[in-house]
Amino acid sequence: MQRRALAGAVVLVLLAALVVTDVRTTGKAFVDVSSAKSAITRLLGGDSARAAQIEVRTTPASAGTADSFRVGGTAGHVQLSGTSQVAIVSGFNWWLKYVAGGHLSTNGDRLDLPQTLPAPEKPISKRTTLSDRYAYNFTVYGYTMPYWTWTEWEREIDYLAASGVNRALVLVGQEAVWYDTFQSFGMSESQVRDWIAQPSFQPWQWYGSTTGYDPSGGVHAGPVSADLIKRRAELGRRVADRMRELGITPVFPAFEGHVPDQVFADANPGANVIPQGGYSGHPRPFWLAPTDPLYAKVAAKFYEVQSKRFGDTTHYSNDLMHEGGELGGVDLGEAGKAVQDALTRAHPDSTWVLQAWQGNPEKDLIDAIDRKRVLVLDLDADDGPSWEKTDAFWGAPWAWGTIQNFGGRLGVFGNLTEPGQTLPEIRAKSTGERGNLVGTAMVLEGTHLNPVVQDLFGEMVWRDKAVDLDSWILDYAKRRYGAGDDPHVAEAWEVLLNTAYSFRATGHQSGEGPYESPFAALPALKVTSASYFGPPEPRYSAQDFEPVLGELLQADAAVREEETYKYDLVDVTRQILANRGRSTLQEIARAYAAKDVAALDTLTDRFLGYMKSTDELLGTQRDWLLGTWLESAKAWGKTPEEKAALERDARGIISIWSEKACDTLRDYANREWQGMVSSYYQPRWERFFAELAGTVESGVPPTIDWCANGVQWTSQTTEFPTEPTGDTYEVAKRIAQELGLEN
Repeated sequence: MQRRALAGAVVLVLLAALVVTDVRTTGKAFVDVSSAKSAITRLLGGDSARAAQIEVRTTPASAGTADSFRVGGTAGHVQLSGTSQVAIVSGFNWWLKYVAGGHLSTNGDRLDLPQTLPAPEKPISKRTTLSDRYAYNFTVYGYTMPYWTWTEWEREIDYLAASGVNRALVLVGQEAVWYDTFQSFGMSESQVRDWIAQPSFQPWQWYGSTTGYDPSGGVHAGPVSADLIKRRAELGRRVADRMRELGITPVFPAFEGHVPDQVFADANPGANVIPQGGYSGHPRPFWLAPTDPLYAKVAAKFYEVQSKRFGDTTHYSNDLMHEGGELGGVDLGEAGKAVQDALTRAHPDSTWVLQAWQGNPEKDLIDAIDRKRVLVLDLDADDGPSWEKTDAFWGAPWAWGTIQNFGGRLGVFGNLTEPGQTLPEIRAKSTGERGNLVGTAMVLEGTHLNPVVQDLFGEMVWRDKAVDLDSWILDYAKRRYGAGDDPHVAEAWEVLLNTAYSFRATGHQSGEGPYESPFAALPALKVTSASYFGPPEPRYSAQDFEPVLGELLQADAAVREEETYKYDLVDVTRQILANRGRSTLQEIARAYAAKDVAALDTLTDRFLGYMKSTDELLGTQRDWLLGTWLESAKAWGKTPEEKAALERDARGIISIWSEKACDTLRDYANREWQGMVSSYYQPRWERFFAELAGTVESGVPPTIDWCANGVQWTSQTTEFPTEPTGDTYEVAKRIAQELGLEN
């Protein structure tokens, strides 16, 4: 039997060279099946023996279908066919989920598959009418990806394809386009570099909100080095090229007029360069009016050097007057037409990708441009959708989007009902009701958290009808942990579905994203949110949530070895500690008001104990380490000075944001990470409680300059672990016992 199995495996390996089938269809884009097969092999962890059992081929698209795939074959010879590379890799992911019982995610995979890969009992066919499946908020390049290398990007691009994404924003390295362009318009090399912000803040520079200029020396001040620009541009080209290989259209930033402030204006006298005011204490970049004759020349150079650095594409994104700005007497419609005209001259087949956010795009803009060559992303379609308020963007093609989190703020939270049930309902409406809906947009501000949300969202591309979330979540848990019919895992995920992942906006709720941890908040006796924009009240019942921990701890011993399980166990336990901390803080406030010093001492010790346990727990799993974030930032530096600047950049964005923006944006991207809790959040609370004890008689809590405290932290150079320590299960079990939650 073993010899026969080995012989069969050899035959399959020999067949591998023959099972990558090319079908070129006249008038259709070439589908590179070899690239799809390479992605599948990588997603299988590089297991070439199993990959050899999968045949991939193309199939022609049918009328009315944007993309489709088919899964068939026999045991040991799985057949995948699709109309594009993305469709083929998505077909592989569907097979992995629903035939092989495996799992891919941004926070761990489960690939313990049988030696002979299973085939479906009968062929599976899926299709989509959605032509544009977009990924990425601009801000994800600041809150998640600023220091990624090719290792992270290669995996990410494969996962995008497996999730059905065929359009993805590429910002990494694009600052090189500014660097090349503005030197052609009277600015010196050093002047341009001075203007360019450090990596984590560049998304807001593309938006037209901030610049690298910061006379007060804020944490994200330039200059960036020419060498850093060069190396990031090389990575950006590699990212864009791999996306093209897999049939994902890279979406590059468009030029809509932002220039290096007064320096550019002085170098180009007579041009209509309009100051744009400020953004959270920062000066905005100046705006070269697109109606000015110089704009067309700058735009032409911009697109020329962008193509030289990164190649051509068909989709370009940027917005006029994003979150504010000054038109300065310029007509919005005329400005929009000039932007689109410049883009068309450079790229005749281009599509301008606009973001529906805070009143944009306005009707005057859509009416003035060629709306057939536009894609509007309704960023918040699952929470106050813009398409319903704008007559579906007045006929422009649009994509249904979801943000889910802001700043990448952590919290067990997500909205599964909207993508899983509401989106199919909207797709089923007539064109007269929902307009020209052509796609989806996964636009989280920070990614690689709450992976269940991204899993379902990517799957809904291939589903026309709503899913039964109760059964879907149980299937998800089984494949994520390999749990089989484990009743404790099933109960845990039923609790999660009915609490953390059941949120639906009702129109009267305020705040963005999850209810934030009190540990990350500025110390006070009453804490609502850690950031100014977080929700002031819970998204779900903390008491109803607590049973999930006891159930997960009773999962089968084999399940406990899975990284996916460890990640979720940390997240759930961390959330419960945060919730207990919030209730303890309420008790502290009552003890303070009653002038009960003994109770105050006991309760503040308990609160700090929860923080200490949180930091210990976070340190047991690889996705929760501050050290990884800081070391990846420093690794981009070539000199001690550059490493120091990048570390300040990395520390600033997740703490004070910047020195100038601290009053409004501090803790916007707060992180409960091991090292962040112990070195930043806990010392704040320790100081507050120490000073609070001395104010019991007066009843006036202490006032502390927390921004100054944050600025000091951003300049520190303490190193933190980059590898986990301790046993996740044992630490979580001990915490559950201490909290009285172990079943």
